[in-house]
Amino acid sequence: MTVKRKLEFVSLLAAVALGACGPSASNGPTIATSVALTVQAQNTQQAQLTPTAVPVPPSFAPLASPTLLATKPPPTAPGTGSALCTASATFISETIPDGAIMSPGAVFTKIWRIQNTGTCSWDSKWKFVYMSGDLIGGATVYNFPTPAAPGQIVDVPVIFTAPALSGSYKGFWKIQSPWGLIFGDSGSGNAFWVDIVVGSGTPENNRTRTVYDITDVTYTITKRCTTANTFWHILINLSSNGPVKVTFDVVQSDGNQQNNIHMTFTSAATQTFDYGEWSQRFTSSSNPRWVKIITTSPSYHDWPISELLYLC
Repeated sequence: MTVKRKLEFVSLLAAVALGACGPSASNGPTIATSVALTVQAQNTQQAQLTPTAVPVPPSFAPLASPTLLATKPPPTAPGTGSALCTASATFISETIPDGAIMSPGAVFTKIWRIQNTGTCSWDSKWKFVYMSGDLIGGATVYNFPTPAAPGQIVDVPVIFTAPALSGSYKGFWKIQSPWGLIFGDSGSGNAFWVDIVVGSGTPENNRTRTVYDITDVTYTITKRCTTANTFWHILINLSSNGPVKVTFDVVQSDGNQQNNIHMTFTSAATQTFDYGEWSQRFTSSSNPRWVKIITTSPSYHDWPISELLYLC
């Protein structure tokens, strides 16, 4: 093929190509849209086929064990006191001695004399509460009648009613603090109690179980010393269970004694007999001494001796 013919053939091919690809008023938008859809399909297919690269996470240090929040401990139950003070009581004395004889239905008031030996101040929020035994017609709770600072003594009166049936009755009571602690005599741990006999009794010369008589004897003894002598001042406390006339003797360990001492009780109570002073010289025997009571009426009873008495 000649050079001329080659140039013509190339020109023809170029014209055909320009006619097929060039824009025209009739098919230009259609071709552009087709091309765009084709490109979008190719991109979508490429996105579906090409896996997304996942970045490798950096190395992590092991997680530390979680720190637990401090739990608030439960409140400590009070023992003998609250967080601010200590509750303690000491029995001093009482009215209506044990075994006091009461007529059926009799109304009587028993008074406990109690010392506040703790560090709390007692007021009306403190209570005297029934614990067990015979209630004897009383309420179950009494507010303290008067305040008592630490070291002070307070009288706690409780009104009782004797049962209608004859017999022995005994009820036990304790103190309750405002925070709920219940306690009795802190030295012995005992409750405070009322102990009566319901029945009839005769004032004298009747030795039946319900006779009015002496039910207890105690001693209060103080000692003083001089350059030559020892002195013991002796008080004798006699308790009765009802109205009675009593005759008794005071016997000393050295053989001396006072006889036929009389004492009259108008009701169940405790009375004190002042025996006076018993003296001994320093040159006397160093053996311990004692005194004791023997009641002879309305019934005979040889009571235990006092504490042992020593020279200065």
